[in-house]
Amino acid sequence: MLGRVLCVAAHPDDENTSLVAYWANGALYDTGYLALTRGDGGQNLIGPELGERLGVIRTQELLAARKIDHGRQFFTRANDFGFSKSADETLRIWDREKILADVAWVIRKYRPDIVVTRFPTEDSDTHGHHTASARLTSEAVTIAADSQRFPEQRKFGHPWNPTRTHW
Repeated sequence: MLGRVLCVAAHPDDENTSLVAYWANGALYDTGYLALTRGDGGQNLIGPELGERLGVIRTQELLAARKIDHGRQFFTRANDFGFSKSADETLRIWDREKILADVAWVIRKYRPDIVVTRFPTEDSDTHGHHTASARLTSEAVTIAADSQRFPEQRKFGHPWNPTRTHW
């Protein structure tokens, strides 16, 4: 392996499977995908499952995809509550501090050299979950290097500072 990269987005269907496969296999990076939600607030056009049952299906789909593309899969506790118009609304509903702690925890434990966000940090470019995922990731990269933030994580992981962050 030449390094480690972590891709972060809001939902299971936000992943770029081709990029994960390329980094994990062609570019020889240990590659992870962090989906902040499990997709339980989305639509299902092929079956009756909605809500938590849909989240279980989408979780299993991501775990199966990682077996094929050789990436690693991570999740947070964020609830996919459906369409959100703004990141501020999303962060209020998600409990911003808990999800921020989850993202910082994944960075500290996985220790990526590079972190890539799937979406921009501006609401005008996408919807609230997507924007919130980018904002939380950007903040979590800084926090993951700070031993004073989320000190309860110290007994399980150490501060980590990725070399680069990209969108």
